[in-house]
Amino acid sequence: MVFGIVMMAAMVPTMIGVNEATKGTRDHEDQRRKNARAQRSHLLVQCPSYEGELQQRMAVHNAQVYLGADGKLSLFNGGFYPHPDFPPDNTAGFVTISGETPPTLRWLYVDSETHEVRWGGRQESQGHVCGPFDWTKDEARVTLQGWEGWLAVRLPRDEMYAKELGMEDTKGLWRLYFDQNDDGADLPPSAEVLEVTLNRTMAES
Repeated sequence: MVFGIVMMAAMVPTMIGVNEATKGTRDHEDQRRKNARAQRSHLLVQCPSYEGELQQRMAVHNAQVYLGADGKLSLFNGGFYPHPDFPPDNTAGFVTISGETPPTLRWLYVDSETHEVRWGGRQESQGHVCGPFDWTKDEARVTLQGWEGWLAVRLPRDEMYAKELGMEDTKGLWRLYFDQNDDGADLPPSAEVLEVTLNRTMAES
């Protein structure tokens, strides 16, 4: 935000003092924001009360985001990170520590064809939507490309996948998508879809 500048000779010393104090406050706030963005977090899904049916909302609301690979699930554990596709000193990328052995830092990205949120290395993410990721004004929720277009999606095949993972509630597995063009993400009619938000909750250090 740009403020107007008022110049009056008699007030110069006072104005300098105010400007220095303001600069110190601004520097402190910038450092606080930088530290906050660097903190690792988990992602908690929130679902508005007007979305879908009660049973669907109960399956999604307050659910945590996990990474799936090789029949295993690992909790999302990451946050904002500099991405080479954006200007220097950016924190527009989003990374997570994977459940691989050894644990590896992986990018979050949106598949440019299916709109599903995925994770992987630099090579896997190339050509897809890798950012810019950001947070809302209250620093609580995650945005992508300036808005919260997140969708919780359940496909017919997901019940079988949940069984393979050994989940007791086979209807409790939902996928994360991003509605990039605000057109429903080209999902099939058979998909169950809920609009959701992603809240950051601090991970244990």
